[in-house]
Order: sequence, then structure tokens, then C-alpha cells
Amino acid sequence: MTLIAKVRRNGFDTGIAAEYFVLSQLYRQGIEAYISQGNKKSIDIRLIRLDGTAASVDVKAVRGYSSVVVNNVRPGSSHYIVIVIYNDKFEDVSTIPEVFIVPSTELAAITSHWKDEKRVMKGKLAPFKDQWQTLLASA
Repeated sequence: MTLIAKVRRNGFDTGIAAEYFVLSQLYRQGIEAYISQGNKKSIDIRLIRLDGTAASVDVKAVRGYSSVVVNNVRPGSSHYIVIVIYNDKFEDVSTIPEVFIVPSTELAAITSHWKDEKRVMKGKLAPFKDQWQTLLASA
């Protein structure tokens, strides 16, 4: 018998899936990391880098892609935004999402304003694609 789960389309599920995906990637690279619990938090993951310094991560995720909302991001020297884009393949677990690691201090330079929201367009993210080494050690 084949079981097919009905997938709920909501942002909470997308965000949780992305946070645990990022956590997994960090552990695979030898980074000690801890996920924050709760729905209303500004830091999703705290980590200890290979050199022993601490950093924080805010994970932003989208199932499709036109832009990513970054309204609540607060810049800091050891704070990073990890953007996870599922490219309309969220339900396909064999597809790896695109990942962009952006130092929060560089976010303002790639942010656009649309109505009352701050957004990052995919075209501005290219230099940050798969830049996991940014998280590995302090500068």
C-alpha cells in the first residue's frame, strides 16, 4: 500500500523545513548549531564556528520565487541571513533547494522596497550562492 501525504501549503511549514535543512547542512560541515524554538523569533539558529566564535542565522525561505521578504532583519557583525529557495519543488524531496548565505551587514545593499516591505530579488543573490564558508570562521 502506498501512502501519499497531503501537503499543506503554508509559510510556517516552509520555514520549519528550511531551518532544519540549514541546520543539517551546518552539522555536515562540522559546525555546532542550535535551532531556536517558536514561531515569533528573530534568530533561527545559533552556531559555534570552527574557530570557537559565535554567530547567529536568520533563515528565510520561499517555495516559489519572485522575491524574499526581509522586513525583520537586524544587521550585526556576526549575524547572517540564509535564504532557501525551493523553486516550486518543495514537495520533491529529491530536489535540493538553492541556498544563499548573506552577511546581514550586506543585506541593505541588495534590498529593494515594494510598498511597505523590504525584499531581496533573486538576481541580487548570485554572489552569495552556496557561500557556506562564510559561516565557518570569523573574518
